[in-house]
Amino acid sequence: MACVYQGLGNLEQAKEDQERALSIYLKTFGPDHLNVARCYKKLGFVHQVLGKLKQATEYHDRTLAIYLKKLDPDHLDVATCYSNLGFVHRDLGNLEQAKEYYDRALAIRLKKLGPDHLHLATCYSKLGEVHRALGNWEQAREYYDRALAIRLKKLGSDHHDVALCYNQLGSVHYNLGNLDQAKECFVSALAINLEKGDPELVKVATCSLNLGSVHCALGNWEQAKEYYDRALAIRLKKLGPDHLDVAKCYYILGSVHHELGNLEQAKEYYDRALTIRLKKLGPNHRDVSTVQHELTQLEHIEMNSISRK
Repeated sequence: MACVYQGLGNLEQAKEDQERALSIYLKTFGPDHLNVARCYKKLGFVHQVLGKLKQATEYHDRTLAIYLKKLDPDHLDVATCYSNLGFVHRDLGNLEQAKEYYDRALAIRLKKLGPDHLHLATCYSKLGEVHRALGNWEQAREYYDRALAIRLKKLGSDHHDVALCYNQLGSVHYNLGNLDQAKECFVSALAINLEKGDPELVKVATCSLNLGSVHCALGNWEQAKEYYDRALAIRLKKLGPDHLDVAKCYYILGSVHHELGNLEQAKEYYDRALTIRLKKLGPNHRDVSTVQHELTQLEHIEMNSISRK
């Protein structure tokens, strides 16, 4: 029942069901039974989704302790525990611990499943995320390349998970300064998302934003503007006019129009971004100050232009 409730979003009910099941299993089988471990694992998942990460860590730790006592240390269920703990520690910001758990999961799955299994692609992708968060760009690129190679082989060139790999690789290449390779990756991701889904998907907006960033870095401001316009249109439709992601689009478009010399349009976009951020974040937030600074810069440019006349 917990899985049903979780799918429906009724997470508190799922938690209560698993706690009742845990109480029964503890009385019936004792604290080290595998059924008890499975309850702990499910409770860990529920607490993850609820955002209660410390509690999730405790449940996953308990699961792992039982599995290590009852199962072979190279059992695939042990690998799953390591992966779950890596996920939670990553979200807690404990990146080195997350990397250690993902490394353990990877070692077991390599041994048990071989080098081309899709679970290996998942491990590589997660390790890429951690190394990217740590700023280890070359290592992140290596792991994303491995994930992409497996997913291309197993899923084909037009799968959503392949698009995800291209997006991840594009981000790494962008931060490494490999702009042409970044653009190639983002174009591939966008093509898959356009082919496989609704052209107004949020994923399409993300790809468009990424391509806009690359074109900005290349100095292709008109092309950047086209991609940012597309992202804005999708986010407005999907998220509504007052969402912070919409404000981000307005801010970026303000910057692009500023570079193009379209100062009135730049001001209009900055004003829209400022209105949303003030409403959502309050006057003392850093993102509000950033927009206000840009508007002040525009005012100085306009005043200097008037004085020269």
